[in-house]
Amino acid sequence: MKVRGFTLVEMVLTMVVGSILVLGIAGFVELGSKGYADTVARQKIQTQAKFVMEKMARELRHAVPNSFAVTSSTSKQCVSFYPIVYSGFYALSGYDDKTLQFLIGNDNPPLSYNNLKMIINPTTQADFNNGIGLEDKVYVTTDPDTGDDINNRDLPSPLTSQSVSNRQYIYNQLVSYCLNFSTDSITRNSIQVADSVASGEFSYSPPTLQRGGVVHLALTFAQNGESSHFETDIQVLNVP
Repeated sequence: MKVRGFTLVEMVLTMVVGSILVLGIAGFVELGSKGYADTVARQKIQTQAKFVMEKMARELRHAVPNSFAVTSSTSKQCVSFYPIVYSGFYALSGYDDKTLQFLIGNDNPPLSYNNLKMIINPTTQADFNNGIGLEDKVYVTTDPDTGDDINNRDLPSPLTSQSVSNRQYIYNQLVSYCLNFSTDSITRNSIQVADSVASGEFSYSPPTLQRGGVVHLALTFAQNGESSHFETDIQVLNVP
């Protein structure tokens, strides 16, 4: 029997067909890899957006009421506020109402009031510059009826304004979330918490008789030619 090999034409056809198959498979693999990479990138930006929105919402929702301010410049826009460190109720005593007595409602009251201030019935963020200093000025007395410890702070002058519900808030550091237009990022007290922020806007609506204050967040995240827009209204839960 005569053994017959491939002819030149058959070899060329085989190589051409094989090359076409390889190119097709390579293109399919590349398309699948690109699709996977795009999915991962999209998931990353979505996760980052949800994280920063939830983080901001949690802090803003539980901040001291009326401690908000929105500032804007050509390079950035910021929303600032004072987080609640401790809170509770107060009463005034003494013939001239210059002895402030207060209770802390938190489960773990402070052992020290260093660097802490108290605010009662604030109306704007500027009021926090004149908060009641507590450092080295708080002394404890015992209620003769209940035996409970009561914190006391002698005031230099009577309060200019009082809370209808006798609420007091203790705070220290101002927190600022800033949308930086030049770097497409969001920072919290100058520490970056999100990137790929193409645009955004912060706004604040003061409280009314029907509702508490509302902070509006609108952020657009963009990556690889795709963008996702997130928008939410955050109602401040606490009242003065």
